[in-house]
Amino acid sequence: MKVTIAKKEINLNNVSVGLGFFGILGFIFFIYSIDYAILMLAFLLFLYAKFVRKIENIPSYLDLSILGVLAVLIPLLTTVVFKLPGYAISAIGFAILITLLFENLELTFLFSIFISFLGAGIEGGNYNLGVSLFAGSITAAMLSYRVRRRFQVIRAGFLGGLVQFLAAFIMEREQSFFILSGPDLNLFSVCFLNGIISASLFAGILPFFEYIFKVVTNISLLELSDFNNPLMRRLILEAPGTYQHSLVVANLSESAAESIGANSLLARVGSYYHDIGKMLKPEYFVENLVNCKDMHKKLKPSMSKLIIFNHVKEGAELAKKSHLNPKIIDFIYQHHGKTLVYYFYQRAKMLEPEGKHEEEYRYPGPKPQSKETAIVALADTIEALSRTLDEPNPSRIEEMVRDLVKKRFMEGELDESSLTLKDLEKITQSFIRVLNAMFHVRINYPKEEARARFEDRRNKENKNNNQNQKPPRE
Repeated sequence: MKVTIAKKEINLNNVSVGLGFFGILGFIFFIYSIDYAILMLAFLLFLYAKFVRKIENIPSYLDLSILGVLAVLIPLLTTVVFKLPGYAISAIGFAILITLLFENLELTFLFSIFISFLGAGIEGGNYNLGVSLFAGSITAAMLSYRVRRRFQVIRAGFLGGLVQFLAAFIMEREQSFFILSGPDLNLFSVCFLNGIISASLFAGILPFFEYIFKVVTNISLLELSDFNNPLMRRLILEAPGTYQHSLVVANLSESAAESIGANSLLARVGSYYHDIGKMLKPEYFVENLVNCKDMHKKLKPSMSKLIIFNHVKEGAELAKKSHLNPKIIDFIYQHHGKTLVYYFYQRAKMLEPEGKHEEEYRYPGPKPQSKETAIVALADTIEALSRTLDEPNPSRIEEMVRDLVKKRFMEGELDESSLTLKDLEKITQSFIRVLNAMFHVRINYPKEEARARFEDRRNKENKNNNQNQKPPRE
């Protein structure tokens, strides 16, 4: 439910979730006699992230509330329930989890402040503990940003534990500038094991959190990029032309995403799966035509349009049955946006010049909602258009790419993707560079020179054969 106050729409459901979250936190703080200054810190951090800094792609109110509950439960369970020292609070693992799930270091930074100083408040205001937990968690977060291997997560936890120990060692003891007291082995073991165990634990249960927050991490994306995945195997065998098309779209999309700092791995994997719906009726799509037999010749444009439209719907249903992550299914739904099926639209106009067919021949959408889906949508059309170029030289490739990107921008297809004009220019240049590499020109050898090389090679082979033959018996 939404209400309008001062010409601004306010979602009452979001407000109720936020109030409920802080109400529950206040009750927990009262029960365990925790300093309410920490609760005020959480509220200020939320206001800063949402309204002052306006962090991009910040999670929903519900997701933030779930993360906030975890940030409170972790210190309480560690120190109150399991009676472990404060340095065993797994701020490191929690920071790694947020970084892997949302790839947002600013969000991780804010939650690290909260959980670290909440741990300090629970331990009676031991802010040496808070600083050491914060130092270890930030180190681990930076080392786990956009990692692609579980081993890298463990390494981030290991180094985060070492930094936590160093910060605790320096702050817990009265050190002079020239003389350091001996290391506390008990403190070292707690910090070291905290980093290793918490990182390993959160890396192991990562799929559970991916399901809760409806996100996909780079580690899961790498698993989806395996061509032995059942869906990919079916695509390769049943629609080989679509598979080859998807590979080129993936190369274009990955390069473009890297150029603007978007998630290049997500763009590549989304490209692999964006057209899986075509394998249910592969013969109706031009890249899979056998012996140039056009299946649409005997069909009415309206029927052809339905078949083309259905590859989106059927692809999404296929992905859901295979339990693909919603982030990947977004590429299937959004890669055509609300564009026009131009070829069949023109055929319909020829058959019924007086009819109004434009809305009827548009994909139902939605338009691309993220930078990655917008990039794949552009790459998908550009790859198809590049196949129609008679002589794909650099000037024609550049003209085609710029015209297509400009057209999509003017149609409003990119309005909901948060791409800027600067991003579009970088994407355009990336597409041009990759396509020029694909359609590079080879040197034509002169015929006489090629014939002479062939004759020379054949003479050498005949000479070697004669030398290897045994003399006949007399």
